[in-house]
Amino acid sequence: MPNIVREDINNLNAVLKIVVSKNDYEAAFNDELKKIKNKASIKGFRKGKTPISFLKKMYGKGLLSDLVTDLLQKELSKEVNGEDSNYLGRPIPTQDHRPVDFNVNNLSDYEFKFEIGIAPDFEIKGMGGDLSCDLYKVLVPEEKVDEQIDILKKQKGERIDVDDNIQENDVFTLKAKELENGTPKENGWETTFSIIGSRLEDGMKEMFLSKKKDDIVQFNIFNLEKDTEPDYVKKYLLNFTEADIEEGTETGEEYEASIEEVKRLVPAELTQELFDELLGKDEISSEEELRERIRKNLGVADETTANTILFRDIKNNLLELNKAEMPLPDDYLKRWIEVGFSKESDSILNNFEYFADDMRWSLIKGKLYKKYGLKVEEEEIRQAAEGKIMGYFGGQFYPGMEDMVKNLVDKTMENKEEVERIASDVMSNKLFFELKNEMTLNEVETTVEELENKMREIETENKAISEKLGSATDTEIEEEE
Repeated sequence: MPNIVREDINNLNAVLKIVVSKNDYEAAFNDELKKIKNKASIKGFRKGKTPISFLKKMYGKGLLSDLVTDLLQKELSKEVNGEDSNYLGRPIPTQDHRPVDFNVNNLSDYEFKFEIGIAPDFEIKGMGGDLSCDLYKVLVPEEKVDEQIDILKKQKGERIDVDDNIQENDVFTLKAKELENGTPKENGWETTFSIIGSRLEDGMKEMFLSKKKDDIVQFNIFNLEKDTEPDYVKKYLLNFTEADIEEGTETGEEYEASIEEVKRLVPAELTQELFDELLGKDEISSEEELRERIRKNLGVADETTANTILFRDIKNNLLELNKAEMPLPDDYLKRWIEVGFSKESDSILNNFEYFADDMRWSLIKGKLYKKYGLKVEEEEIRQAAEGKIMGYFGGQFYPGMEDMVKNLVDKTMENKEEVERIASDVMSNKLFFELKNEMTLNEVETTVEELENKMREIETENKAISEKLGSATDTEIEEEE
């Protein structure tokens, strides 16, 4: 087994020395040569009779390199990914590293040296209520609650027949005939349609509100409703079919109609029966309780936004509070960036402080995950994936969707990168609620507009940092660890 020794240069930098001895690989090397000998068909030699010396010359250097490199990588991986390891980044060859000359005719021990960063030793400050953060609270205006109450009452209301005393929000059913010179046109167009009084042009509205059921009214059908285009009138009032429109069917503008029916919506009363129908039996028993439920539901989206802002503020405050106690091996990290992020290294190095803070936050999170014992189960990932998929459908199941959604979740679970992203989101969500309980929260009343502006600022800031760091994001750093 290769021998690995760690030499600490200081508190933040170390060199890993690994010796792969001849005894670690010689037997495997000879076995592989024998396998090649037994299988290879080489011109000039009978199968199985090719001399080992010839095979060494042809395949030996590549075979030896692969065996030694494989042993080296396995030992490095065990060292760096060990449960108690405290490394940053990945091992990179030391600057005095020289290419290895694999001599198949003189097997020997090989020594490799790698630079590695060491995570700083620190205790997280700002826990147990020591840190104070603002939690934005949007007050739902009473007029919005009133609007929802009115909508519910109308949805559960009853439509009744009306004969006279017509009101603006009543719905008329009109049976209309095309006119010619003020009288019904022979073989003229006939149509039946419904229209609500509030949609009528002002002059028309005044006339209709003075009528009663079975009265006769005359009007220009293209000027009956407010803000309507001719195509709308043809489709919804004249009831032209697609074929009629394609054939260029035309009709006059003047019509006469009898008021066949007038319907009025009578909003439902806020009774216990209605409360039970809306929310379940005995869930609420008063209008004020209903208003509170509505107020809470209206505030859900704002609460999610407020929590996002709070998490950002907690992160920034913890970073600021702990940064001085979290020095990083800057020189090593910059070399690692040059080696590991070659395409984006210039951009990352020019914005190194963002990269360093991302790494510090990753270290803080790692300690917090252990402190709270946080972990993510497969079922939680599946539920989160399902929630994400359901979001594409407005968050509601429709008949027959169950199998489709399950298949989409199964497909998502086969995508390792997507699973890791979802797991990271679930862990971050768990961490947020743990941290929220640790903070001293100051409720700050704000408006929806102010909250949305703050969220836009955060999104703009995150986008700018992401563009500067490219693939070297917080997730990338966590994976490297």
